[in-house]
Amino acid sequence: MTSRRSNSRDFDRKFFVRSPDFRVKSSSQTASEGRDRPPKKAKTNGSDHRLGVPGEAAVAKPFHWQFSNSKDCPITEDLDSVAHLVGHFKPAECPLPSLRNMTEREAYVKMAVAHAKAVEANNVFAATLEKRLQDVPRSYELYEIKKVVRELKLGQKMAQDRERVNAAQLVAAEKLGNQVASLEARLRVFSDDLRRATYDPKKTMADSCLDVLVSLKEKWEKKKVATDCEARLREVVANIDLWKEVMNNNLLASDELLRLRAKEVELGSEVDGMATSDFSVGKLDLPQFSEDLPEDFFAKVPSAADDVAKCSGDRFVVKSQHF
Repeated sequence: MTSRRSNSRDFDRKFFVRSPDFRVKSSSQTASEGRDRPPKKAKTNGSDHRLGVPGEAAVAKPFHWQFSNSKDCPITEDLDSVAHLVGHFKPAECPLPSLRNMTEREAYVKMAVAHAKAVEANNVFAATLEKRLQDVPRSYELYEIKKVVRELKLGQKMAQDRERVNAAQLVAAEKLGNQVASLEARLRVFSDDLRRATYDPKKTMADSCLDVLVSLKEKWEKKKVATDCEARLREVVANIDLWKEVMNNNLLASDELLRLRAKEVELGSEVDGMATSDFSVGKLDLPQFSEDLPEDFFAKVPSAADDVAKCSGDRFVVKSQHF
């Protein structure tokens, strides 16, 4: 239902009314001319066709007329125009005189204006109610809304449950992180304590290894010098014995050479049969070196390891490994 409000200057100046009962058309271009002319009845084929009477088969032509408001003001402020319009809202076969010929013109105009205002208020009220009814949701819409609300509440509850679980997991993860950090700190402290605790034994072992190498070098050099002296001594003694034997037996040099060559072959065979394994420093029960030895450890004995490696191929036998 639409409201027929006419209190604005933008109101349409042409007003059309259609009715199946009768037809009246105002051919005047002004409101006064339209009000002065009485409505015309529609022509029918029969002599008397009154509407609303049972048993009659009259067919009335559609009624229409046109009203033009040529005044520069809202139609509600033109009382005569309002009365003229209200005069057309009447049932069929109810002719009314024009406003100019009406005896109670002023009373009719007041009544028509009041009636128009009442109709306007009624239309406004009906439009308001219709709008309210349009805004009110239908039953199926309410059902859908309730369904959506239930789904949203369920989703919210599930989200809250997940949030609580995630919060608990986060707290547990934070606790584990704190424990890991504490264990790492304790591990660092323990590593530092262990390094400090093992430094002195490692240093003592390194010093003992250094002492063993120095002592081994000294012993080796002394043994080398003594061996050289013994070899020279044996050579001198052998020469002395040889010359004594030559002088005592009056032996010739050629005969002695043949005898020494035979002796050489004999002694060579005996040496091959009595050969022993070579002396090797790697077989000694030496202490193990640590990675934490000072950098200048081997700089203290630069020739000890070289001398040991050079002498490892000589045929010397060391009876004891501890010096």
